[in-house]
Amino acid sequence: MIIQFLRYLFGYINFRAFGGFPDRFINLCTKEGIPLWNVRNINNNITASTTVQGYLSLHTVARKSGMRVISTDKVGLKYFLRKHKTRVGILAGLSVSVIVLSVLTQFVWSVSVVGNTTLEEDVILSAFEENGVRVGVPVSSIDNDEVASLVMSEIESLSWVSVNMKGSVVVIEVREKTEAPEIYDPSKPTNVIASEDGVILSIDVLYGNEEVKPGSAVTKGDLLISGVITHKDGTEKTIHADGYVKALVKKKKVSSGMDFSIYNIKKEKTRNLIFFFGLKIPLGTMLKDGYFTEHNSFIESDKNLLPVGIITQYGANISEEKATLDVSTEEKIALFSNALCVRELLEYSEIRNSKTVKQETENTVQYEISAQCEQEIGTLQEIYVEKTDDIQ
Repeated sequence: MIIQFLRYLFGYINFRAFGGFPDRFINLCTKEGIPLWNVRNINNNITASTTVQGYLSLHTVARKSGMRVISTDKVGLKYFLRKHKTRVGILAGLSVSVIVLSVLTQFVWSVSVVGNTTLEEDVILSAFEENGVRVGVPVSSIDNDEVASLVMSEIESLSWVSVNMKGSVVVIEVREKTEAPEIYDPSKPTNVIASEDGVILSIDVLYGNEEVKPGSAVTKGDLLISGVITHKDGTEKTIHADGYVKALVKKKKVSSGMDFSIYNIKKEKTRNLIFFFGLKIPLGTMLKDGYFTEHNSFIESDKNLLPVGIITQYGANISEEKATLDVSTEEKIALFSNALCVRELLEYSEIRNSKTVKQETENTVQYEISAQCEQEIGTLQEIYVEKTDDIQ
């Protein structure tokens, strides 16, 4: 928008070029540094826009490429004033517009966040708003280093924060802390035991004695890899056993419409607010308590949201009693819950086969999923060794 304003302020010319070699014409314009925009090529007729100085240089380029250039329109403030020099009101309006635009550029138009991965953008923006960085505040009121330091002290998961001012736009760059891997003490004696019931598919021993073979059935808590080493002389030594044990595990879960709590809405209301550079002008009243959401609809220019638009608010008062659902609704909820269960299984295992059975009764609908999953079931269990003093 700023570029368009500057072009209009200094003036530009729309032109048409025809005949000759259009590709050579464009290449020569680029070589000579003649700015072109809104370029179109229709049947070897080029239409485009350029600056006043650029238009004066076009004729030399046109001769070299065998083309003719004709001006189709002159656009800009000076051409507008020349055309309407007797209309004082228009001149006054333009002057006021320039002044208003100059004033508004001294305020923050938008705030955005880049660099976050797991931390939600709303959490970061909320922390910055509490520390004075929000749409509508004067740009000069923001101390970049101080605000970044305050937000880092409030959000522990951030390792680095930078506040960058690009005109009236604030871009917040963040880096999140990397969680350190769990460190275990290799000198601590452990066994590897089963975390689930299942049938062993494979066992890869890193340290310790293998206690089960592929094809063996185990139950939760069974010893898989022993950390107790027996020497030939009968003495024993405890070590830190470790390894990978994959097993075929059976999973079963029943999903019903009662897995989610749904309540009736006693009262609901929607209202709009006019948003202008941080100022919110409500058009109506809103419910005091209950569920509340907002949806912003701001004016967009060149893929940037301007701080002018409409905020739609929705509020609802929720009943304390659960809603009574019909069978059709309960079935949809049960099916959704079943899908969540499948997604959970896929996160930590590989489903070899599965079966979903729909169960209907007079009052409810359920979905039962049965699956066989390949997953790692080995988990470390510390061996506690009681130390006693030798008896002399």
